[in-house]
Amino acid sequence: MGISKYNAEGYYDPTAYEGVRRAEESMKVLKIVYPTGYMEINLDYFFPCTLDKARKVCSLIHRYSTESDKDRLQKYLQGKERMYYSKMSKYADKASSYPENSKEHREYLSKFKEARRLHQRIKRNREIFEMGRDSR
Repeated sequence: MGISKYNAEGYYDPTAYEGVRRAEESMKVLKIVYPTGYMEINLDYFFPCTLDKARKVCSLIHRYSTESDKDRLQKYLQGKERMYYSKMSKYADKASSYPENSKEHREYLSKFKEARRLHQRIKRNREIFEMGRDSR
């Protein structure tokens, strides 16, 4: 969160807090307006998605979204990819610091595998998005 519920003097200031919170939320929503309606995608909950979903939504995005929305989505996907990569590295380092058959080693290895799966999925989502972008 970019702002506190309290102002610099320590008094409760809900107006500024709600304004910034709603602005941050709207940056995480991608609105696609097409001839028969519209679709709002919450980026945090939608990505990483399966390949079928990625192909369908990327097709709609390339047809009906503005260039600024496409740039915003591309930056978001790249950021998520970097985040999952850093999580993978962190979990691999943590797992290697414990004995191989210990509970902690298995726990961090499991977290590493999950981060690797999500990293691969978000990477493939980004590639699908960029392939459609290059073809136009």
